[in-house]
Amino acid sequence: MIKVALGSTQEPKVEAIKSAFAKIYPGEEIDLIAQKSASGVDDQPRSVEETSKGAYNRAQNLIKAGVQADFYVGIEGGVWLNNLLGKEKFFLIGAVYVTDGQIDSLAYSEAIELPDYAKVEIMDKNRELAPVAEEMFSKANVRGTNGTVGELTNDFITRAQAFENGILMAMAKFYNKDLY
Repeated sequence: MIKVALGSTQEPKVEAIKSAFAKIYPGEEIDLIAQKSASGVDDQPRSVEETSKGAYNRAQNLIKAGVQADFYVGIEGGVWLNNLLGKEKFFLIGAVYVTDGQIDSLAYSEAIELPDYAKVEIMDKNRELAPVAEEMFSKANVRGTNGTVGELTNDFITRAQAFENGILMAMAKFYNKDLY
């Protein structure tokens, strides 16, 4: 049995853990401990660094709380501005930090450009993406369902799938130890 501690109870993150670990460890029973864990960053991280720190803190806080697991996972969604050839672009990204207490790994889910409306509301008006997404898509609880990425991609990639890909990438250090 593989014990995985996740620093969140959000359904898309829980779903992502279950799916990713089932792929990495087929036939193994996965015991998932999902509990809220403080990110220690702003409710809406606004840089890759802040988003990464939030993921790291979520996992480390599980260890500090005495949770016993084989793997500790922190997942944090955030936004960041990127200047490409003199044009400002605004992106959504997810950071995934995984540790077993000895090896640690950080990876990212796919990044997707957000509409200008989101940039203005989040960066200029200091709002969080969750309520902004609900306004953009006229839908309640976007974060708890398919996510902004799901809405923007017509569910070709959902929030859970994006996080799953980040988890699979973060776990590469564990299933390819000889390369690291």
